[in-house]
Amino acid sequence: MTQIGSCAICLAPAEQKCANCQLVHYCSRDHQKQHWKTHKQYCTPARVKTDEKYGRYLEATRQIKPGDVILKESPLINGPAQVTPPVCLGCYKMLEEEKTVPCAKCGWPMCSTECSERDVHRPECFYTQNRGEKVKISTYGVPHPNYQCITVLRCLYQRDHDQKLWSKLQALESHCEDRRDTDKWNNDRKMVLEFIWKFFKLETTFSEEEIMGCCGIVQINGHEVPLLEPEYVAVFDRISMVEHNCRANCNKSFTSEGDIILCAGCPLSPGTHISVCYTDPLWGTEARRHHLADSKFFECTCERCSDVTEFGTMYSAVKCKKKNCKGYLIPETFILPILHKTTSPDPKTRGLDNKFWKCPVCEDAVSDAIIQQLLQDIGKELSALPKEDPDACERFIEHCSGYLHPSHYYITDAGLALAQMIGQQHNLGLAGVSDDRLLLKTQLCRKITTLLETLAPAETRLRGSLLFELHAAVAETGRRKSLIDGPMVMLGYVTESRKILSESANLLRHEPVELPEGQVARQARINLIQMDDLIEKLSNALPSPL
Repeated sequence: MTQIGSCAICLAPAEQKCANCQLVHYCSRDHQKQHWKTHKQYCTPARVKTDEKYGRYLEATRQIKPGDVILKESPLINGPAQVTPPVCLGCYKMLEEEKTVPCAKCGWPMCSTECSERDVHRPECFYTQNRGEKVKISTYGVPHPNYQCITVLRCLYQRDHDQKLWSKLQALESHCEDRRDTDKWNNDRKMVLEFIWKFFKLETTFSEEEIMGCCGIVQINGHEVPLLEPEYVAVFDRISMVEHNCRANCNKSFTSEGDIILCAGCPLSPGTHISVCYTDPLWGTEARRHHLADSKFFECTCERCSDVTEFGTMYSAVKCKKKNCKGYLIPETFILPILHKTTSPDPKTRGLDNKFWKCPVCEDAVSDAIIQQLLQDIGKELSALPKEDPDACERFIEHCSGYLHPSHYYITDAGLALAQMIGQQHNLGLAGVSDDRLLLKTQLCRKITTLLETLAPAETRLRGSLLFELHAAVAETGRRKSLIDGPMVMLGYVTESRKILSESANLLRHEPVELPEGQVARQARINLIQMDDLIEKLSNALPSPL
């Protein structure tokens, strides 16, 4: 049955809806066109919903395909990271001492006069002028304490200069009570709050509640924007309503201008909660949950965290050491209370909670303390591996296979690094690696991309990059096979490689060229043209059918 609504322009009864968001009705195409200038900034295939468990969240309003852009928005506030060397406060490029231009009004070093006149620099420039003394920065290339307050100061400025923006910021979660008296809170109070009060002489202008609230808003809602080195921070409005899930259905990226893009990583039906992963989905469950508790102040109980097998991947499982048993140890549950305002518990004392890891095959049980000590030792071994050394990486995987499941997160981490390293050590690229190493690269790329499809299907950035590596390995395998079995053997390999490359390019199509994945996407598009030419030549060389 067609839903009747009111036209957004004339309020007349209307059946037609905006095809993208399905939220606004129109009585005619003319009224839809007339309304577009206002509607386009809100037109997304998602609506804001509220309930007691999730608070504000986003829900799909129509069927959404993988790769579809759900929303794109500009930041409410952006600024330098809290710990940063001196950067231009207009464009966030790192500054070199001999190449700075001080702002004529406030003295903050910039990369150019144009940047000193940008609106984004206005807050700290305003408060520095009111202070009555210009800023002087004398050290570059290392973190500078004066920059710790800038992004928070830009939030505070809106209270008296842009009430609408201030209201949007205040609607975001700050978790002040959860943060209070933590090490981070005390550091923010000293390095941000007291600096704003004393350096800018704003003790009577902004209260402790306002300053620490803005610290929390930036900490909880800030996104690191990786378009430059060092990264800068941005706070967004609607994207902050997207809930967390360790097996998220969406991913975020950025445009070259610094806008954020939210893309579907899986098919979404109307009514589906839209989610992203707030932590690293390739971490183990305990590490993810501790990170979320420490940084976002909630304990994750998503479907992945609640499943000790992690959808059958055994991503955290440890090999059972009972004689002749081929099973793996897994905990009874990962969903245990996490102590807030403390660091992660000492592995040696974790066994006090009577937690055990059990083998479903032989039913043997091992205390959590023993498992944690084993994982801690293996983690130290992984951290100590020499960089860019595929031999060391391969030895680590072989050694740890005696203790961990083949898909364990430590083995996956090392396997991912190894897959990317193979072919990077020679000027000849993949042509310079042995047949065994080429086969290993191919196997690792296939294994990890399949694992990602199960554990983290929305991680399109990593999957796309791995598929690019895989396409190159398959093409090189075909080249070698053709030297033995003749050139026609190569057609099948090149056709498979092209299919893999096409999927890689599709997964990475929204990545900006400033990111490595964006550069891979650009190269993938070039390679596709070359492969199409090669496939045509190989096909034309086939014998004609009788």
